[in-house]
Amino acid sequence: MELGAVVDAGPARSLKSVSVAEFAARHREGLNRIALDIQKVGNFDSTTMAILDELGWYHDHEITAPSLLLWSGGIEEFSPQLENAESVQRMLRAGSDLQLTRLLHALVGAAVFRNETMESPAPRIVDTVRNAANLLRIDPNDAARLTFRMWRTAFLPSILMPSTPASVTRRKLYRKLALELEDLLN
Repeated sequence: MELGAVVDAGPARSLKSVSVAEFAARHREGLNRIALDIQKVGNFDSTTMAILDELGWYHDHEITAPSLLLWSGGIEEFSPQLENAESVQRMLRAGSDLQLTRLLHALVGAAVFRNETMESPAPRIVDTVRNAANLLRIDPNDAARLTFRMWRTAFLPSILMPSTPASVTRRKLYRKLALELEDLLN
């Protein structure tokens, strides 16, 4: 939400003037679609989904350079220069890549562990990543392909290697879903 709000506000706006609530209001339809897709992929009930509202991500709160630093995985050095435009833009780019990859990882994990009813969650997962990328003003198709490639190299090997604690069945499900995602994105 914070990354999207800052990207949506544009590089000329100071962080103090960026409103998460205004961003959420302008993009309510897209955010609702993402939440619905997450609910379906993870087979979550409405009580679980209510946590999104309880966390307050849609409500106004101050966006700071240190919070962008956290979302971006510490790409910048913590310093008084953290709020300069170049640092903020770098944090937005790195944070977008990192958060989209984590979103994909969470969606695949939810599908593998929780969804026994959906024929194939892969198309919905791709749509969710595309919709999230759109909120970050990134080309949705390019972002989905690149996010998949980052996820495939950063997260998937730690699940698929025989030495991991994942069961053979879980590894098969991850492989199957990874292949379906790759087919959709190529």
